[in-house]
Amino acid sequence: PYDFGGVLTNSNRDVINGDAIHKRNQSYKEMHCLHPGDLYPFTRKPLFIIVDSSNSVAYKNFTNLFGQPLVCLLSPTAYPKALQDQSQRGSLFTLFLNNPLMAFLFVSGLSSMRRGLWEKCQDYLRKINRDIAQLLTHSRSIVLRSSKMFAKLKKKIAEEAAIAPRPGGAARIPRSISKESITSVGADSGDDFASDGSSSREDLSSQLFRRNEQIRKLEVKLSASMRKFQEQNEAHQANRAKMAEGMALALEKKDQEWMEKLSHIEKEKKMLETQLREMREQSLNLFQKRDEIDELEGFQQQEMAKVKHMLLKKEESLSKAEQELEARTRELIHAKEMLQEASTESSGLRKDLQELQEQFLELQARRDELMTAERNAENKITALELREQELQTVIQHLSVDLQNMTFEFAERSKHIEQLQEKVSSLEKKLERNLSGDEHVQELLKEKASLEQKLDETSQQILTDRMHHANGVNQLETQNRELEEKLQTATEALKMSKEAACEQDLKIQKLQMDLENERNKLQQQVLSEKHQYEQKVSELESQIAALQTAWEFDKTAAQHKISQLEKENENLNGSREEYESSLKKQESVLNELKKELSSRETVNTEIANTLEETEKQKDKLQQQVSHLASLIKEKDRLIDEKSGTLLIQKEELNQLRQDHEAALLQMHQLQSDMEASNSQAVEKEERARKEIEELKLQIQEFLLAREHGKNVSELEESARGLNEHLHLPEDCVTEQNGEVTATDVIQLQKDNRELEQQIVEKNKVN
Repeated sequence: PYDFGGVLTNSNRDVINGDAIHKRNQSYKEMHCLHPGDLYPFTRKPLFIIVDSSNSVAYKNFTNLFGQPLVCLLSPTAYPKALQDQSQRGSLFTLFLNNPLMAFLFVSGLSSMRRGLWEKCQDYLRKINRDIAQLLTHSRSIVLRSSKMFAKLKKKIAEEAAIAPRPGGAARIPRSISKESITSVGADSGDDFASDGSSSREDLSSQLFRRNEQIRKLEVKLSASMRKFQEQNEAHQANRAKMAEGMALALEKKDQEWMEKLSHIEKEKKMLETQLREMREQSLNLFQKRDEIDELEGFQQQEMAKVKHMLLKKEESLSKAEQELEARTRELIHAKEMLQEASTESSGLRKDLQELQEQFLELQARRDELMTAERNAENKITALELREQELQTVIQHLSVDLQNMTFEFAERSKHIEQLQEKVSSLEKKLERNLSGDEHVQELLKEKASLEQKLDETSQQILTDRMHHANGVNQLETQNRELEEKLQTATEALKMSKEAACEQDLKIQKLQMDLENERNKLQQQVLSEKHQYEQKVSELESQIAALQTAWEFDKTAAQHKISQLEKENENLNGSREEYESSLKKQESVLNELKKELSSRETVNTEIANTLEETEKQKDKLQQQVSHLASLIKEKDRLIDEKSGTLLIQKEELNQLRQDHEAALLQMHQLQSDMEASNSQAVEKEERARKEIEELKLQIQEFLLAREHGKNVSELEESARGLNEHLHLPEDCVTEQNGEVTATDVIQLQKDNRELEQQIVEKNKVN
């Protein structure tokens, strides 16, 4: 690694136009020179090197000891004659890396360029960079660690690019640029590309101005870093010089003693140098193997911890799921109990409904009986009314016939009485043969007696009239009361009929509503029972599936844990073997001068074991990724099951609410039934009262009829009195002449008027 030289890092000792300023001794290496061997420890991780030097060929055969990704980007050593690399002002390679478009303009000798053309070129470069980035990101050969490293570098570049540029002087390219400066310059150039593409108003000169400022800043940073690096190199070289001086003094002292054995020592020295190189390589390999073993152990421990943690989480989630399942089963049991209670309540309510229906049927039968009784009473009342009307018509005809007959009989009786009186008076006259004076005296006596009779009859007639008027008034008041009672009774009957019809309609509506609601409730109860049974069966099947899946996952996880433990034991055994082999190799390293052949075999065995460990590492990574995917699937299944459980909880809550609403409806129906029953009872009591009142009215009507019969009897008695009154009137007409006749005629008229009034009242009744 030191035979081909290196790259100078100090600008004061740089090579100008290919000629070295001074030659160095081969044993004493340049302290400012960076050789490929100095970068070997950094190859334990993925490495990307940019070498911009005239001696970049030294890094062409850069050996990769640790097997990590390594990229070396080398600058050209030969340039065209027209374009010589001017290192004192900055290399073209770094300029192309920093700003390819600017380098192309510099090579082409273009000092100015149109803004539109510049922006087009920038767009083409951006497209090229984007396509390259897409190709890199889509390739499967990129390792995850390298992608992380590039992400970190990208973050650093973005942070450095976030610093605002300052205006500066003329552009100047640095002579030598380290790896960090090149990466930072590349990041700044990328940001400047974006800013150049976005800012269309700035000119090319302003961009160059800003680029020069950035280059100045980078030069300041580079100078500071180079100073630090130079100081460290100087200290290292001083230490090495001291050690070399000490060794030179020791050699000078021993030169005199070992002059005879110089040739042998030189041979041994060469052998020792070769052995030292081999030992260094082997030590590097051993260190690398130890690091890899440590990394493997750490990775295994991390993966085992992750797996254990994930298993613990899974067990916790499974325990939670079991608890939730137990809670859900309890809720289901409670829901079943509630359903049983609801079914018992519904059966009780059905019994109550049956009892209420029976009571309703009994009430309907009673109502029908009362309605039939009422109809019979109404029929009887109508028949009695018709009979009464017929009797009244017959009574009227009879009264008219009686009046005619009584009038004829009275006239005949009067005529007979008059004839008898005349006969008696003639007989008396014939018997007595009185004189004129005696005859006059007798006539005067008869006249006085007749006048007395007339006065008595007139007084009797007045008293009879008074009695008759009082009786007629009483009958009129009774008739009016009876008419009012009949009107009220008829109105009450109409009202009761209307109320009974309304009650019938309401009862029918209530029956229809009750039947519909009962059917609906039965259907709802059946559907809810069916739904509950389906949901319970589904939940039981899901619970069984979850239990089986959990048991299967548990067994699989236990099996995998046992496999991982076995693999861990195997790895621990292999680690112990590696440690023992390392100890053996250390002992072998102490005895390298004696056992070179055995060391080669051990190295081959170590390489084989390392390959096996790498294979085991890959297998473990695959198993861990598989376990992680399984755990993710289990998490997804648990999330789905939890979602289904939440949905089932919501459905249970909805079913509970529906059940409570159904219970409330049942209670409302019970209250409505009780209210309707109470209303029906009240209406039946009212109907009974009305029927009793109608019965009382019918009795009163019958009493009024009897009273009418009594009135007819009174009329007959009055007619008899009239007949008795007609006889003395006839006598008065014959005996007293004209005065008595007028009085009798008036009395007859009055009697006729009274009779007509009585007849009219009877008709009205």
